[in-house]
Amino acid sequence: MVGTVETTHTESVDEQELSLRSTRGPRYDAAVLGFRHYWYPALLSKELGKEPKAVTMLGENLVLIRAFGKPYALHDRCVHRGMILSAGECLAEGTLTCPYHGWTYDVADGRLVAALTDGPDSAVVGKLGKQVRTYPTEERNGTIFIYMGDGNPPPLEDDVPEELLDPKTYVSGVVVNSWKCNWRAAVENGHDAAHAPMVHQRSLRWRAGTSSQPAWYGYVDNVLEGPYLHRRARTVGGPTVFPRVGLWPRHSWLRRHLSKRGKRTAGIQSNSFRLPSMIRNTYPGYAMVRWVVPTDAGHCRNFMWLTGKAQGLARLKWLAQYWLWHKWVFTVWFTEQDQQIVERLDYMAPEQLFRPDSSIVGLRKYIEANVRVADPTP
Repeated sequence: MVGTVETTHTESVDEQELSLRSTRGPRYDAAVLGFRHYWYPALLSKELGKEPKAVTMLGENLVLIRAFGKPYALHDRCVHRGMILSAGECLAEGTLTCPYHGWTYDVADGRLVAALTDGPDSAVVGKLGKQVRTYPTEERNGTIFIYMGDGNPPPLEDDVPEELLDPKTYVSGVVVNSWKCNWRAAVENGHDAAHAPMVHQRSLRWRAGTSSQPAWYGYVDNVLEGPYLHRRARTVGGPTVFPRVGLWPRHSWLRRHLSKRGKRTAGIQSNSFRLPSMIRNTYPGYAMVRWVVPTDAGHCRNFMWLTGKAQGLARLKWLAQYWLWHKWVFTVWFTEQDQQIVERLDYMAPEQLFRPDSSIVGLRKYIEANVRVADPTP
């Protein structure tokens, strides 16, 4: 219907624009490399064997290795001359040897246990300072998590959504990809109320849907429920006649026909954010968790899970739908549209905000006020 509007709040444009005069706070503005005092996904379990694996997270180069069936993470530099340890080898289980001069470290605590080119009685072994920094690791449900703080982490369950940890209750699929942008741009895109009608209007996911997605938004409230900051629009509009432009969006006959079969906003049930850098959307029968992991100032990795709570035959049906449809249409093609847009964004450019940006302003204020800035235990 042309010009259809749903509204639950009335506020003048001047009041709304005044309330949007906000920028990133000093803590959030300085977090170019993310927030360290959290658990983050580092690798999928299938990617790590007994050979060392290099990973960059939050601007720090790490080396991961599996020993005695467990993953371990160390700073990827030999303390001798700065050689990368990920180019080294495991000469005995539980150790990692530098390829340059043979300094060998215990992967559990980073202690120097041998200096091969200095003989078995090397004086540097066991000396204070001759060790590599290590990081707490946990492996759950096919994912390896690393705590990037000072070494006194909270329980993994404090930072990781339950649907990513419980394989008995939840069934899930995961896709990991790299984006050429700062992590904050990727997170804000996921919480942005106004981008989807422009970015995804031609996506197969929307074109094949039996519900018509919203075309525009007004002011957006951010409501905290437990660990999640929910985005809730006060005003939602459908196809509308605009000055100079005319009718927008201009759906095809088939799209308009399919839309009549379902309710206009029946797709997404909720959009929410969780610290340190997660976007979680819920849909009928499943949820999406996209966890943005900072790599460096200009790159990040996105771990994207689709999770369902189906059991028995319904579980098999859900998996079939995931592999035949959701994996490609949602976690690959749909998400690539976000990636292509955000990678072209100048995130540090001056901003001129409008009403739907209240979703972003609320997100920034929430992060600034609530982010963890120290280990939760002494």
